[in-house]
Parts: sequence; C-alpha cells; structure tokens
Amino acid sequence: MQMATSTRQEMDGSTSVILGHLNRLLVEDLGTAKDEGVQELLHRGRKLVDYTSRPTAETTSFGAFIYLRDSAHLTRQLLWIYTQHNGLGAP
Repeated sequence: MQMATSTRQEMDGSTSVILGHLNRLLVEDLGTAKDEGVQELLHRGRKLVDYTSRPTAETTSFGAFIYLRDSAHLTRQLLWIYTQHNGLGAP
C-alpha cells in the first residue's frame, strides 16, 4: 500500500485487518518469556492495539498511514518469531 494512491477508507480497512492479526499473535505462546527484546515487541503491540492509541477521524491521513505501517511491521516481526518458535515455514 502506498499513501499517495490509497484512500483513508482503504487505510482504515487495512488497519482493522492488521490489528486483528496482531491481537491473535499477542495471545500466542511465542516461547520467549525471558527474551527482553520480544517482551518489548509484545509491549509495543499491546500499546498499538489499545483503543486510545488508534487513529480517529481527526487523525490526518499521514498519521493513519504511519500507524498502519507500524502495526504491519510489528505484526510481521511477531509472526516471524511465532513461525520460528513453532517450526513453521517462513511467512
């Protein structure tokens, strides 16, 4: 997705999908209870899915795009950790 060619509605729709995936990963056993780096990623994820952190109608399109990008990047990082922990193929 590129900001210049995406509507705010498309960004908001994609954000909802990404946050759904992120929520699912946040409750999975990533096998890294003592890994501080992963714990930091989980903390960031919980902060992103918190309703008070999400873009609102007043948020600029740029702000919504940055939030979407950050959410997608973190989701991808956690998905990678999940696949490695469970011996799955690369996503």
